[in-house]
Amino acid sequence: MSAPLVLVVGAGPTGMTMAIELKRFGLDVRVVDKSDHPAQHSQALVVQARTLEQMQRYGIAAQAVAQGRRLTKAMFWSEKKNIATFALDQIPSRYPYVLFLPQNETEAILNEKMESLGVKTERQTELVSFNQQGDSVSVALRHSDGSQEQISPRWIIGCDGAHSTVREQAGIPFEGGGVGLSFFLGDLEIEGPDAPTDELVIHLHKGNVVFMGRLSDKLTRVIVALHSQQGEEGQRELSLQDFQQAVDEAGVQLKIRSSAWMTPFRVNDRQAAQYRAGNVFLAGDASHIHSPVGGQGMNTGMQDAANLAWKFAAVVRGAGEGLLNSYHEERGKVGKALLRSTERGLKAATASSPLIESVRDALLPVIAGLHPVQKAITAFISETAIEYRSSSIVSDHGGDGALRAGDRMPDLTLRNSTLLEDWTDGKPLALALDATDQEIQQVESGLQHARVLPLRASDFDDEGRRLLGTEGKLLIIRPDGYVGFRGSISRPSQWEAYARQDGLKS
Repeated sequence: MSAPLVLVVGAGPTGMTMAIELKRFGLDVRVVDKSDHPAQHSQALVVQARTLEQMQRYGIAAQAVAQGRRLTKAMFWSEKKNIATFALDQIPSRYPYVLFLPQNETEAILNEKMESLGVKTERQTELVSFNQQGDSVSVALRHSDGSQEQISPRWIIGCDGAHSTVREQAGIPFEGGGVGLSFFLGDLEIEGPDAPTDELVIHLHKGNVVFMGRLSDKLTRVIVALHSQQGEEGQRELSLQDFQQAVDEAGVQLKIRSSAWMTPFRVNDRQAAQYRAGNVFLAGDASHIHSPVGGQGMNTGMQDAANLAWKFAAVVRGAGEGLLNSYHEERGKVGKALLRSTERGLKAATASSPLIESVRDALLPVIAGLHPVQKAITAFISETAIEYRSSSIVSDHGGDGALRAGDRMPDLTLRNSTLLEDWTDGKPLALALDATDQEIQQVESGLQHARVLPLRASDFDDEGRRLLGTEGKLLIIRPDGYVGFRGSISRPSQWEAYARQDGLKS
């Protein structure tokens, strides 16, 4: 086969998302995976609002929502007492909920989309070695029959998980360590008065945690974290009694009837020291792994893909190679903050000191009742709070709206639709607000690789006008859904400089 422009190693959710993004920009890509089949079961379960917004751009969000189960609140219990409830239906998105959708079903949806774009995973194909050579990488692949193939893609992206071969061969340290708890999960058939319905339920008991969320009318995902069995995972087979004992000790009134699947697992908090080494990049679990607190892992990997792919396309159009350094700058910062937040959340949930437990259980009801706290927690969980305001590649020249360069672009309400409803072509979106015909023509000439959308302040509701403002301005929305530029439309020198940086002008 011919050498692709980009070789994606690993065909999980991150790898398939990377391929979808790259093909949307017209780039040639191959996806290889050493396994002979997709995931049959999954630890990853949650699809967050920000990821659904991303899937909306691919035209597959509605399918995911139809197949999944919407959960609209999260409830925390400690020693049989409700200590906090968070309203997930207040997430500032057109997807105001947490979607439970098993990873194998998410992968099936992504795979169908990827194949519709002309990319099929080459299974039982393993990356053996690679060497970087100038503007390309010399790669050795081994196929299922033992034969080897030499190719020279311009870029490699390692989406090959926590034990990444790409990361190891690139010599990138994976910094961090393990979490001293025993974890196991199961998709269980349960019954009883404490069985969850449309909520996530977390029960805390003497440093142990039982997490529950309903997958379907029949099955509930149950995750258990224990202090009492440290080091025992993997030494014996799990049984239904392990789960029954955990829920009984937490005071949860449930009877576990059967299991569709159950497995122990280990948790580490690790992050790659760099997400880039020359023409080699890391994404997803290859670059960051952490506890399952908040259901962030798979979603973060898919958003890594959205951040990186458009930058490859920009470089192909003529942007400088330095643009690719912003991938680690932006996503490395997100990964670091994520590890810090999930580590703190897990420590708070699994505190085994009676004093710390009592302080937590006294303070959390008060803190969780504050609107700013509710807003911050739901924004973190949904990943709608992620922003790149400090990034070296965003350009903010002021204006009267609250939305700034680096912020996520919300799908604002228009008179008969929403702003981003039809934004599926992969092109950057330039919003020309209250511009003259001459200014619009100038923008269209200067942003040849962007889609220019003239708008009036009167097109928006009060929230839209608060965010965008009323002065004549230009906002350029990056293909990953973040504001890259904000400034006056009457100062072309500013937005033309941004256009050259991102390869938006031929």
